[in-house]
This record gives sequence, C-alpha cells and structure tokens, in this order.
Amino acid sequence: MTAVSDASPGYRRATLLMTSTSMLVPLGGLVTAPVLAQGLGAAGRGELAAALAPATLMLGIATLGLPEALTFFIAKRPSITRRALAWASLATVGLGAVSVALVWALLPFLSAGDPELARLILVATIWNVPALVVAVLRGAATGRQWWGLVAWERIALTVARVGVLFALLIAGRLTVETAVLASVIMPVLSGLVYVGLLRRPPAGADHDVEDSRVAAPMFRYGSVVWLGSIASMVIGRLAGLLMLPMAGAEALGLYTVATTIADVPLVVALAVQGTLFGVSSRSSDVTRVTSTSRISLVIGLAGVMVMGVTLPWWLGPLFGDEFTAAAWPTVILLASAVVLIPGLMASSGLAAWGRPALRSAALFASLVVYAAAFVLLVPTWGAWGAACAGIAGTTTLTAFSVLTGARVLSVSAREFLVPGRADMILARDEVAALLGRLSGRR
Repeated sequence: MTAVSDASPGYRRATLLMTSTSMLVPLGGLVTAPVLAQGLGAAGRGELAAALAPATLMLGIATLGLPEALTFFIAKRPSITRRALAWASLATVGLGAVSVALVWALLPFLSAGDPELARLILVATIWNVPALVVAVLRGAATGRQWWGLVAWERIALTVARVGVLFALLIAGRLTVETAVLASVIMPVLSGLVYVGLLRRPPAGADHDVEDSRVAAPMFRYGSVVWLGSIASMVIGRLAGLLMLPMAGAEALGLYTVATTIADVPLVVALAVQGTLFGVSSRSSDVTRVTSTSRISLVIGLAGVMVMGVTLPWWLGPLFGDEFTAAAWPTVILLASAVVLIPGLMASSGLAAWGRPALRSAALFASLVVYAAAFVLLVPTWGAWGAACAGIAGTTTLTAFSVLTGARVLSVSAREFLVPGRADMILARDEVAALLGRLSGRR
C-alpha cells in the first residue's frame, strides 16, 4: 500500500522503507510459531502466552501516547529532542514501575497460583519497562525522520528473535523461561540502534511555534492520543473476551483465523499511516495526505481482491479443512480493511495538523458502533456477526475521520475517497518500485 507524492522523494523513500519492513515482525512471529510449538508443546506454549500477556497489555497502556507526541513535536523542533526524550522517558519509566507493582499485586490471580509462572510473569513485566523506553525512542526517531533507523530496528528485532529461538531449539535449551527471556530482551537490545538520539541535535532546523514549552504540550497531546489508543485496544480485544461465552469456541476459532488473514493488509496500511503522520508533522501538505489515501485505497483494493478470489484455494490447506467455514467472514473482514484505509489516512492528517482529539473521537465512535453491533449480532450469527460488526466499526471510523479531516484540511471528502486515472498509474508504479526493492533491484 505504498503511496507517495511525486513532489516528495523523501516521503517516497520513507514510505517504501516502512512498507517493505512492516511485515517483518509478524513474519518473524509466523516463522517462530512452529519452533515454539515444537520446542514447548501445547502446555508450554500456553504458559508462554500467559507469561507475556500482562507485559503485552502494559505496552499498549503505559506509553501514555508519548511516542506519537514526540513524533509530532520533534518533527517541528528537532532541537528539543534530548529534553523531550528525558521528560517522556521519566514519565514512561514511572508508569512502568507502577505497572510492575500492579502486576506483582495481581500475581496470584494472573498465575493461577503457579509460583514458577508467577516468576516468569514478573520477569517479563520488569523487562517491559526498558521496552517502553524503546517505544519512546522510536517515536523520537520518527519525528527526526530517521526512517532508515526505524527500519533497521525492525530488521534487528526480527533477525535476533528468530535466530535466538532457533539456536535454543537446536541446542536443546528452549524452555518456557528462555523463550520468555528471548521475547522480552530482544526488543530492548534492538532499541540500541537509537543511541544517536542522545547526540546534540542540529541547530537551525526548528519551525516557528506558538508555544515554546516542551513538557506541558507534549503530555497534553500524548494524553489525548492515549485515550484513542485505549479505544483501539478495546476494539482489538473485545472478540477474545466476549465471543467464547456469546457464540462458543468454534465461532471464536473461525473468527481468529479470519482476523489473522485480514490483518495482513492492515499491517501495511498502518505502516503507511505512521509514515504519513511522521512526514506531515514535519511539513504540512494536504495533497500528500489525500493522494496517499486514494493511492493506498487503489492498492489495498487490488490486494484484497487477489486474496479474496484465491482464498478457497489456500484457506483449507493452510489452516485446516475445518476452517473453510471462515471463508465468508474473512471476505467481510478483508472488505472492512479496505473501508478503513481512507479513515486511517484522514486520521493521520488530523493528528499531524494538531487535532489528535478528533482522531481519538473517531476511535471512540467506532468502538461504540462495533460493540453494539457485536453484542447484537454475535449470539445469532457467530463469526459472521463478528465480521459484520467489524465492518460497521471501520465504516464509522472512516466516515467520522474523512468528514472531520475534510473540514480541518479544507478539502472535499471526495479527495480522500475517489481515485482518478493518475492515481491508478502512480499506484501501479509504486507497487513495481516496492517489488523491485524487495527483490534487490534499484
């Protein structure tokens, strides 16, 4: 879903880098899944998931929206990099310590009384504190437009995690404990690529701003983004929490497979959205935002159509014949991913134009519609109902984001939604450029 503006070669390079590396972490997870299954067995795999679950939840909550806030403010004022990082890191470590204390208090419940599992949960949670700081550093690097560094972090994390887990399996040392340590230490070590942020930033690159303070505007912006992140996290976890009691294990299993497939185009779209936000925070260009939306929509629709048409040939062989019933829910969720694309790009524009509250409002509106549709449809329709609830939520987010984005950016909503012939040609060229990069050609 690479989308660029002809007038911005820096944006083109950034988008190619982020898009081409966006699949590395999920691909690494796909590669290591059989390694973990073979080395740990079903029970050990479950213990690993239980040990990492609190730390994963902590990553989504304890950053307070500060990575996005750092991107927004450092893009405009590179000179504040070290001061902003100091404030953000201090707040993140403090909230991380509170999270560790909370997990420690809840250990008897989280571990179901298993002392060894309790120890692993605590170890993973403690190691997650420096991982939170890495997320802050990544936000600052994005603000500085250091796209190559962000790409290298992804590469380093994927290669290190896959390599360590394979080495442990071959050496006969792959246990739940070593798998936990590999999962939580590798993200911290990969964050060492950002050490250059500690150097004195260049002078004379700042934009003029109305408020020259660092901490107060950053925390205010981050807290608003954080509220939207909470809504997004609830959307992502609602099915796992409610679907089993409402529709049964089979429906949840079918829906899980459907979301696994539909997440593929979303991962790429989110990579484009993050790049668009970072570049637009540095230099506002309405045409860049709207053209990215249209071109991403063209490429996303083409990709999803290929996945949907070929689905009957690979769904059963890849996941098992019992999951062929997930075909239509998968198609619905793939359509939902396409619907979401303009909303993601418009919300990125809102955040880059200093209106993160509108982006968070769009996420909350999506959550309300999704939750209502989910409760209404899932008890009767199972995985089908959950998929329909998903497309209702994404339609709400896109409608809200595009309409408010059009107003804030002073353009027609049509500019986000209706591709023209030039967009088709540019989409074709960008897909060719991305494929060339992936195959090593220039």
